[in-house]
Amino acid sequence: MTLRAPFPYFGAKRRAAPLVWEALGDPGGYIEPFAGSAAALLARPAVSGRRIETLNDADGWLVNTWRAIRWAPDEVAHHAAWPISEIDYHARLAWLQERRDDRLVSWLEGDPEVFDAKAAGWWLYVLACAIGDPWPKGPWRVVDGHLVKGDAGRGVYRELPHLALDRGVHRNLPHLGDAGQGMRRGHDTTGTHEEQVRAYMRTLAARLERVRITCGSWERVLTPTPLHTRSGGDPVTGVLLDPPYSTSSTSRDLYAETETGISCRVREWCHTAPNDLRIVLCGYDNEHDDLLDAGWRVIQGKSGAGGGYSKNRANGRRERLWLSPACHHAGEEGLW
Repeated sequence: MTLRAPFPYFGAKRRAAPLVWEALGDPGGYIEPFAGSAAALLARPAVSGRRIETLNDADGWLVNTWRAIRWAPDEVAHHAAWPISEIDYHARLAWLQERRDDRLVSWLEGDPEVFDAKAAGWWLYVLACAIGDPWPKGPWRVVDGHLVKGDAGRGVYRELPHLALDRGVHRNLPHLGDAGQGMRRGHDTTGTHEEQVRAYMRTLAARLERVRITCGSWERVLTPTPLHTRSGGDPVTGVLLDPPYSTSSTSRDLYAETETGISCRVREWCHTAPNDLRIVLCGYDNEHDDLLDAGWRVIQGKSGAGGGYSKNRANGRRERLWLSPACHHAGEEGLW
């Protein structure tokens, strides 16, 4: 059974994960500086013994959610598995927006075990309801601790949530899949929605039990100490780099946010990285092809199938994986 994040996420590498692990093998240390949905880590083949694994992301809400799932899965499920309604959606969205600032990241950076389970559950609820931009301009704002309705459009022009039953924690569970998918394959599918969400959160928590979850810049987890901390498996460290794709070669239909600067800095880091690291770098078109002169290899996405969350067939043909020289040979046909 392959675990999946309990929220929709553009750019997740779920489809590419088997090839990522074919290239990385079984490294004693594993780092995802741009964790996102942690699709690759959740799809890692089962191993015996402990491995040193690190998830990092600059998104405070995302990191808070992964930590809360790890340490308080039942509480997260309680706040996430709430009946869908427009007023509850907007109330939770306004509550989260009021707290969406740099203080959240500083709080998470300062204490590696701190988290807010209610915020995590409400974040999952909001992401599952929203479509497109997960932080739309809703009609409600928090003023002096109270919800106040403003003017976000009238009638058919007002902004409405997705309010669907098929995304994130609102899907038929678990994914929470249906009776023939995910962890429900061959398992009892009875119980309330909250019970099903709780069961899946506990499954995720068990997988994350020994995973270090950090918040901040991607460079913080690529310093000598984390890069050389490992246990069991192959005596090497594997790194999966999935930065925002360069705006010079992407269009806005793949990711909600892109940043050319990060992509360039990540590529520069790859040029100077220790030779023994097994690195998989994700990108678009030819944005990292200068690494080929340094002995790297590139594998392109299969025609008509996006490697991430995107359903645009053209995007799938443009996505690439660049493999460092220390990686195992992967992708015999050059496609994924």
